[in-house]
Amino acid sequence: IISPSGVTTSMRIAQEEVFGPVMTIFTYRDEQDLLRQVNCCPFALGSSIYSRNVEQALCLSRQVNAGMCNINDFGINYLCQSLPFGGMKDSGYDRFAGPEGLRGCCHVKSVTIDRFRWIGTTIPRPLAYPIAENGWAFFQELVALFYGSGLLSKVDNVRNLTLMTILRKWKPRAVGGGWI
Repeated sequence: IISPSGVTTSMRIAQEEVFGPVMTIFTYRDEQDLLRQVNCCPFALGSSIYSRNVEQALCLSRQVNAGMCNINDFGINYLCQSLPFGGMKDSGYDRFAGPEGLRGCCHVKSVTIDRFRWIGTTIPRPLAYPIAENGWAFFQELVALFYGSGLLSKVDNVRNLTLMTILRKWKPRAVGGGWI
């Protein structure tokens, strides 16, 4: 038995995944210090938070990096077979039980289909292999068109994109409307 004031995050018991009737108790200055100590462990299967203030415990549970968290209890989540069971970090990322566990037994596949079949999707010439000299400038103009602001800037982006598509070596003086 180690005194609660003697347990630190550098101790072996605080850095390993301990299975058994063991409870480590840390002292802490404030919530930030508590979270720093809890989250520095490379393992993160489950956690328990004991508090008279359930709202505060719930807030802390959202900041604890662990696959499961019990408030004012220990391991009840294992008995609730409809809940996903699993960890984070070196404790693993997969789950069993619950819908998430069933998804682990599935082979997921994404399938897309053009909504507007009459519009073909092609790779713009400056980005097609082999990449043109103005390929990077074309990409920057494209980003500026979608994420930039101002109508005149967008008109300038469209003009530059058009010229770069037609004239493979042409580059605008200020790429991306000057913001990239």
